Amino acid sequence: VQSGGRRNPKLSLVWVWYNWVNDNYHGTQLARKKDTSHGMALRLNHTWSHAIDDRPTWHSGSTSSKGAGGGDGYTTDLLLPGLDRGNSIFDIRQRLVANYIFELPFYKSQEGFLGHILGGWQYNGIVSWQTGAHWEPWTYTNGGDPVGSIGVFTGPNTFVAGCSQAQIDSKVCVNAGGDYNLDGIRNDRPNASASHFTPSHDQWANGWGSDFQLAPNTSDASSLTSANGLFSVPCLGCNGNMARNSFVGPSYVSWETSLFKNIRVTERVKMEFRAEAFNVLNHTNFQLPGAQGATNMRTNSGSFGQAGGAFNPRNLQFGLKIAF
Repeated sequence: VQSGGRRNPKLSLVWVWYNWVNDNYHGTQLARKKDTSHGMALRLNHTWSHAIDDRPTWHSGSTSSKGAGGGDGYTTDLLLPGLDRGNSIFDIRQRLVANYIFELPFYKSQEGFLGHILGGWQYNGIVSWQTGAHWEPWTYTNGGDPVGSIGVFTGPNTFVAGCSQAQIDSKVCVNAGGDYNLDGIRNDRPNASASHFTPSHDQWANGWGSDFQLAPNTSDASSLTSANGLFSVPCLGCNGNMARNSFVGPSYVSWETSLFKNIRVTERVKMEFRAEAFNVLNHTNFQLPGAQGATNMRTNSGSFGQAGGAFNPRNLQFGLKIAF
């Protein structure tokens, strides 16, 4: 970096390794249980937690929750590491899990006709719910030199490339590329007028619509702000005010249940019939927008905000076990 904080054009790429990351975890765990009695056992666990960090991993390529270009190893500004302090990508604010076992208390000996029919039944289940993981939109432009997009809109659809020092000082220059702070990497966060957004089920399924898209270009000054005003382009050479991982992904709900029938054939031979259901309510649990790549996380994408897929639907399985 040259004097005055300007990027040295003679250097194309510089890797900087520095151990400055700081992580914090706060959590509260509550548990209630009922030990087995009269054939019944119950357990309830609730966790409230908040994981905060500057950056949890070095750039992890396509395995990152933000795709290859928005990996957690990228830093918004090397001179201001605090800009990246925010919710961890694995931060799950609340999680509630309940499990139960219930054995029918009668006809345990399975004597007689009714004993064989009504005896030996056991009902089990696990119910879990958790809030969504955190993620952030990713500003991205298709090719080209991001610095070459610097200029001034002299009219509604008139863009003049290049800026004088006076125009820079008066902050009328704009950057229609993704490199808002001009550090040579197009992974900067935009300005945001809200700290969070709660999409509906339909919005997770189909995307959040064009009103949320931020797709700056040099032919339309209005493109520097999304139609709904949520996103906007920061001033030239500035960092956006949107906090890292300020968006919360879809919550997760699941109910796994099973029904067992223990059948006593003889003193030495026993059979167990099992009927098991996973996600028995067939609830649609969406994945984060970046689960299958970063396209749905890009603010200039037509599929911005759409879930990257869904976890497994209802699954039924049956089994018969013989013990002798």
